[in-house]
Amino acid sequence: MFLPSSLSLAAFALLAIGLISASLRLAAPGWIALACSAMVALAAGLLQPLGLVFAAAGVGLTLALLRRPRPELALVWIALLLALAVHALPGFDNPLLWQGKASPDSAPYRLFWSYDKGLAGLLLLLGLARAPLPERRLGWPAAAVGALALLFVLGIAAATGVIGFAPKWPAWLLPWLLANCFLVSLVEEAFFRAGVQRWLELRTEPFAALMAASLLFGLVHLAGGWAWMALATLAGIGYGLIYAARRQLWLAALAHLGFNTLHLLLFTYPKLA
Repeated sequence: MFLPSSLSLAAFALLAIGLISASLRLAAPGWIALACSAMVALAAGLLQPLGLVFAAAGVGLTLALLRRPRPELALVWIALLLALAVHALPGFDNPLLWQGKASPDSAPYRLFWSYDKGLAGLLLLLGLARAPLPERRLGWPAAAVGALALLFVLGIAAATGVIGFAPKWPAWLLPWLLANCFLVSLVEEAFFRAGVQRWLELRTEPFAALMAASLLFGLVHLAGGWAWMALATLAGIGYGLIYAARRQLWLAALAHLGFNTLHLLLFTYPKLA
């Protein structure tokens, strides 16, 4: 297992602080952490000159939207953040910490710490820091149903042979947990729940917003196959119910992290070969 340099660790730690702050709608600490993280990432080589240009563009668009929201500017902003999140833009050196098979019958897996995806999530959360929240909360029963739905997804995946029972305790569990918490679960929930589901729910019915956001979440997993997409859609419904229960992004992110952790520790990860 490869460990990042001290400077890289510091850059990711500052990025995580920014993500935590922004997810709690604390904009000022989030902006400070972003600036400090970018400077350290540049020194560490995680952020290269071209990547700095894209990061600066993201910052400029975010600030412009906060000052004067405009639909055409919002579309450019979202497109840039999505490009960062899917690693479509050059100028970022995301460290590879581990690669191989998590268990003998699992598909190959590579563990990255993706600075560009974390940056996209932080800019998104900073842009949403003042965004209104739906007044209606579904309450804790909805969260309980969402949690049961996530367990149901794991059961279906195992029963249909998408994953297999393979308990393990990987040596790279800690860096995986950190990456999955801040660079996967929190970033994805920020987009699909605090972004898409919240935005739609302010303009339509809660059920329609939940289903649309969940279907979109499933579609981005289509590369894994139709079964993978269907399972991701069901998982999206679970996360969406947990988010709608209290309008707390961290509840959905922790549910996402818990689901992924159970998947890793008890089953073939990411799926059967």
